[in-house]
Amino acid sequence: MTQKLTKVIERIFEFFCGFSIAALVVVVSAQVISRALKISLPWAEELARFFMIWLTFIGCSLAVCRKGHLSVDFFVNMAKPKLRFFIGSLTHIIIIAFFGLLVIYGIRLSVITIDTPSSTLQWSMGLVYSVLPISAAASIYFTLIDFVEFIKQRGSMI
Repeated sequence: MTQKLTKVIERIFEFFCGFSIAALVVVVSAQVISRALKISLPWAEELARFFMIWLTFIGCSLAVCRKGHLSVDFFVNMAKPKLRFFIGSLTHIIIIAFFGLLVIYGIRLSVITIDTPSSTLQWSMGLVYSVLPISAAASIYFTLIDFVEFIKQRGSMI
C-alpha cells in the first residue's frame, strides 16, 4: 500500500515538474520573441515566476522521495554504530519538524492570501502559495517512510 501511494505521488510530482519545465520554456521563449518584436507580454514574467515556485517546491519533494538531496556523511560514518543511529534518527526528526513548520505556515500563508490577486494575472496568491503545504506534507510522508526503513535497518548497524 505504501509503495503504491509513494509511486502515485512520485508520478504526479514528476508530471508537475515536467509540465512546469516545459511551460517555463514556452513562456520565457514567448517573452524573448515578443521583446524582439517590440511587443509587450506583461503576464509572462509573473507566470514564469509561478511555474518556478511550483517547480522548486515540488522538485524538492521529489528529491526527498528519491534521496537526492546533498548530504555530507563523512564524519557520521566514522562514528560508532550507536552514535550513527542516534544522529540518523535526530536528522530524520529535524527534517520532519522543519517540513511540519512549512505545512503549518504554508497553510496560514495560503489562507491569508486566498483573496489576494496577483498583480498581472489576477490569480489567487493563496493558490500559488498552496504548493508550500502540499510539497511539505509530501516530504514529511517520504521522510517518515525513510525513517521507518532506517529504524528497521538498525539491527544490521549495531
